[in-house]
Amino acid sequence: MEPPRREAVGRRLSVTAVRCRRATSDITRWLSRRRRIAADQFLRGACYGAGTAVVGLLAVWLQTR
Repeated sequence: MEPPRREAVGRRLSVTAVRCRRATSDITRWLSRRRRIAADQFLRGACYGAGTAVVGLLAVWLQTR
């Protein structure tokens, strides 16, 4: 026999609370599925930024010589 659900114990949640809880759960699942993609994009952006900075500093260095 399964234990009673949290909603069934004590007072019942309102319809708005159930919808809010479901939306929060959906958002959490969506974020957890895309965590790796977000990390990859962050690393890619950091590499592009570092490369741009190096090329900019090299250009400034060449102009001053």
